[in-house]
Amino acid sequence: MPEEYLKVVYDSQNKIWKSVNYPYGDVTKLSLGEKFLQTMRSTDPTKIIDHFYDKNILKSVKEVYEQAILIAINLKQLGIKKGDCVIFFTLNNEWIAVLTFGCILCGAVPLYFEVHLDKESTSTLFDVVQPMAMLYEEQYLQKIEESLKCCKNLKQTPHLIAINGEKEPNVKNLISMNPESKPVDFANFRSVRIDDTKEETAILVLTSGSTGLPKVVQLTHALVMHGVAMYWDNAENWENIDENSVVFSFSPLRWISQIQLLFQSMLFGLKRISSCIVTKQLGLELLRNSDITHFLGVPTLCYEILLLLDENDTESLKSVRKVMFGGETPTKAVFELSIKHAVNATHYYRYGMSEMGSVICCDRYFNGGKLMPGYELQILDDRLQPLGVNKPGQIALRPPFPLKGYMSLDNSVYYNERGLFINGDYGFMDEYGKLHILARYKNLIKFNCEVIIPDIFDAILAYNIPEIYVARLVGYRTTQNDGNQVGACFVILKPNVTLSHAEISKKVMDTLKLHLNEKQFPIIQDVHIIDAIPTIAQGKDDRIALSKLAAAKSYNI
Repeated sequence: MPEEYLKVVYDSQNKIWKSVNYPYGDVTKLSLGEKFLQTMRSTDPTKIIDHFYDKNILKSVKEVYEQAILIAINLKQLGIKKGDCVIFFTLNNEWIAVLTFGCILCGAVPLYFEVHLDKESTSTLFDVVQPMAMLYEEQYLQKIEESLKCCKNLKQTPHLIAINGEKEPNVKNLISMNPESKPVDFANFRSVRIDDTKEETAILVLTSGSTGLPKVVQLTHALVMHGVAMYWDNAENWENIDENSVVFSFSPLRWISQIQLLFQSMLFGLKRISSCIVTKQLGLELLRNSDITHFLGVPTLCYEILLLLDENDTESLKSVRKVMFGGETPTKAVFELSIKHAVNATHYYRYGMSEMGSVICCDRYFNGGKLMPGYELQILDDRLQPLGVNKPGQIALRPPFPLKGYMSLDNSVYYNERGLFINGDYGFMDEYGKLHILARYKNLIKFNCEVIIPDIFDAILAYNIPEIYVARLVGYRTTQNDGNQVGACFVILKPNVTLSHAEISKKVMDTLKLHLNEKQFPIIQDVHIIDAIPTIAQGKDDRIALSKLAAAKSYNI
């Protein structure tokens, strides 16, 4: 391993940054099925590798290994073949890991679905992915059946297989039983042949859908293995996990972070803790009692959990060695509170995306940092021309392995002329080769030549005004044909705040005036107090909804 693991070099002529030390070539040559079998056969068969906390269900390496193989055999007998899509229409549960690797071993391509999508969106995505089977929790069966009736281009009715309950067919009686024809030779079972790990699709994942219908991302075996291998890496330590690590993620099943921890556990022999739904009370109990060493936290939920701790409690989180915040940028308050209580852990801002299969950069001090191994990056202006050092613009990336892109879409519109993927974020590269994430490009507030970056002021307001729990700055157009935007600030107040709307508004505007120039300050016209930030199905802030609300409130005035 090179001394400087994250070594970023800059090609000033083409204005491209690249992280040049790549240590994972051998790992990414294996398919996910081959790596799974290799790991399971070399790990202590009695080791507990999967702990589903809600039901206190523990599975050993031997159980996971044999159940996955049985599922692969039975899926194949159902007619599921290499390349077929199998949808998981479920929240997290105790069957997910073995079902996932049962699919992978027989060549099926899993897709972890968003169960909260509306019926029309669900049927549209069914038409896109053409599932051959659906593994579902019974609470979603009616929605699945109604959505299937609305499909317009479905070539074949998929097998519907219940994960829970007594309805047949179900997992227990159909695809996890030992075939009667002959005993299974577990020791010599082989995964389906994958000829090119860089080209063949391993899994499908959905994007957040923050601007409309989620897109279906195709991730190859090599790209998934790339993400799994360097998931916890950072500039200070490239080898962060071993067989004694215990991993957990505060995120929904279909988030790439939850998927990658599932794969990390199964491919590297780590113990994984999981649960169906994590409330703040359950989350605290889980962190206290499960000896978790590594976890990724969604900042909002983590903050609520941390607030349950006594002021000087450093015992509850003593096992934790690494905390990464992802899904959204954590406020400084969340970061500092976690550092205060998890005293044995190092804390990181994690920046990644589903399209890349995992993390892009990870830093202790800000949202961004040095690029992970193998990535190339350009910063582009509004005309998609490259910018140099310390010039903010649109972020374009190329991972170390080819992207297969989105299913059933024209992917050419997402790439610049050099073949880098334009990912929709806005930021800059500094003179030290570190990426700084500033905002989503579509969330910028633009008026004439002035640009306001909302995320910066969200943090400033929440940190400097003690009465504010959350602040969100958004732009909106006063008329449909106006290219310029004005701004509105939405705030959620902390409990028991008694200040009036006028008093809160004055505090907000006085704070903004200190940080905006004389041309920018008049752009912010309204302050609104609300009870909750609207979210999309994935749980992220819905800034489009906030913009519409700001416009509606403005028109009513």
